[in-house]
Amino acid sequence: MLPKAKGYAIYPAIVQSNKKTEMVIAPTERSFMLYEGEEYELKIIPVDGDFPSYKEPTSHVILGAVAKDGVLRFSYTFEGEMEFVVWLYHNEKKLQKMNVYALESDLLGLIPLKGDFHGHSYRSDGCDDPVALAGHYREQGYDFFSLTDHNRYYPGAEIDEAYGDLDLGITRVRGEEVHPIGSAVHIVHVGGHTSVCEQYTEDPEGFVELVKPYFDKIPANVPEKYHDRYAKCLWATDRIHAAGGLAIFAHPYWTPGSSQAHNVCQELARLLLTSGMFDAYELVGGMEQHGVNRSVALWNDLRAEQGLRIPVVGSSDVHAVSDDYAFPNYFTICFSKARDNDAIIDAVRKGLSVAVEASGDDHDRAFRCYGHLRLVNYAHFLLKHYFLPMQRICQGEGVAMRSYAMNDAPAALVTLQVEQTKRFCDRFFGRAEAPLPNADIAAFVARARARQLKGPITCGSQIISEKITRRV
Repeated sequence: MLPKAKGYAIYPAIVQSNKKTEMVIAPTERSFMLYEGEEYELKIIPVDGDFPSYKEPTSHVILGAVAKDGVLRFSYTFEGEMEFVVWLYHNEKKLQKMNVYALESDLLGLIPLKGDFHGHSYRSDGCDDPVALAGHYREQGYDFFSLTDHNRYYPGAEIDEAYGDLDLGITRVRGEEVHPIGSAVHIVHVGGHTSVCEQYTEDPEGFVELVKPYFDKIPANVPEKYHDRYAKCLWATDRIHAAGGLAIFAHPYWTPGSSQAHNVCQELARLLLTSGMFDAYELVGGMEQHGVNRSVALWNDLRAEQGLRIPVVGSSDVHAVSDDYAFPNYFTICFSKARDNDAIIDAVRKGLSVAVEASGDDHDRAFRCYGHLRLVNYAHFLLKHYFLPMQRICQGEGVAMRSYAMNDAPAALVTLQVEQTKRFCDRFFGRAEAPLPNADIAAFVARARARQLKGPITCGSQIISEKITRRV
């Protein structure tokens, strides 16, 4: 889903709560330059404000501001951590609704990143080229992704080689999908600096010997019929941690009832999730819808019954970007200190992640977020007001990446696209000045308006001022 065009934008859209902030409302298109010296009204409404009854006044604040140089500037203290609606009025006529999110300092210092920890390419059982896959992800507005081909760690290096020293806007998190010989339990390994699967694919006999000591570590409550799979999971997660990676328990309801032997039964899934060996749970993704519902129900049961505390992620488990429903409808939002591999892994390990499930078409898309309420509240705001406009900008970047990979576009084109995306991000989060109309744009608009006022009053004009009645 792409965002609808709007005439005005507010900067910054993310502010520190309980601290006075200098705000700017600026036009996004020339005709919407604010009228010099005229007063506008702002109504600021806290989304989580206290409204005692239907009839009592709402807890909104009304401010006045005078336009200068085509924009409005005002100062305001957004109290509490929540979303705020800002309505722009002129002569009692509503012009547009804008949205601001106030954060406490700990979250304010983190970067929200949209990503996918589980995807496949032509190097295992997927349909897409690894290098092109990076461009497809960026085109959908992803900030990071992990190529986790089955029992293959090396395909990700193809992406690094193809793009060379190019400063991309998307981060490749290292990864592989680990399922040791004789085990149907799939473990997504992301972030590690070395491969785990190569230890059993290149030396199967040696792997058998490596696993033997882990049988002695199996808890007494694990039935004997699960011992082989449980020991191999212990070995795999141990090796993932030694590599500096994150061990994610993947798609517990992958193909229940299938003729293929891929299912992990509920009893074993419970034992694995509560074992402490896994760093995160792939709560949504890689399963049909009924599987996702059961996965969420299992997570809720384990939290209620056993106090399970495990970070959650959403992943597509994509095998073909052209016809896979899961891509781009299942993904993760994490809140990271930086955009690199290690920082993203660290964010998930600390529980700073939200699993996201989307549904609907481009015109009516709904999101369901799972995780801590504080992060979920923030994620919902970002999904609507940040990640959607981000995707529109990233589309060109992803296309340019794929063209560059086939020697059909210069590196400079990708670099310019990345710089454009960075400007949008910096302005949204208040790390850069808002884009303001310059003198040339002001003169252009003044000439256009003067000519408009000399013409006839036509059907379709919006009357937003008693003084001048032909403003668009």
